Amino acid sequence: MFELVALHETDPKRVAQFLTINRERFQPFAPTRTDHYFTAKHWRDAAKLARSEWKDDKAYRFCIVLKGEEVIGKVDLDHVARGPFQSAVLGYMLDRRHEGQSVMRRALDDVLALAFGEFDLNRVQAAIMPHNERSLTLIKRLEFREIGLAQRYLKLDGEWRDHLLFEKNAADFAS
Repeated sequence: MFELVALHETDPKRVAQFLTINRERFQPFAPTRTDHYFTAKHWRDAAKLARSEWKDDKAYRFCIVLKGEEVIGKVDLDHVARGPFQSAVLGYMLDRRHEGQSVMRRALDDVLALAFGEFDLNRVQAAIMPHNERSLTLIKRLEFREIGLAQRYLKLDGEWRDHLLFEKNAADFAS
């Protein structure tokens, strides 16, 4: 049905198309974006950066690709920290047309398996706005532990937004 493909191996036109189709949907949950963000040119450049970040162990970015063609979502393990921390920040987005079909749950299961396996992380953190019920339900279903409220955590859609913080560690994943 779908596969996870590294962003740097995904057609930039298809990434731009996915984000353009979902522009209004994602706007309340994203930083203010210029029109350039929604172009294939931007995503060609982003793919080059993503390849470098992957190689340098700084971030791991994936697209959810349906039937080998259409990009229907993205999952990022960002801000990878090594040393005694061994942590990353999880971010994700899914085309509304594919919600309620367990696509994101299965994609996150796969990414977490990589995070705690091949990428050798100890901890993955997620930040979710308190009113984002769908995402809260998903992260709880994945057995992330709530660690608290971060006030004015991220500037999204032009405003500083509170977020609930969640974590999952390798020991939780293995059990």
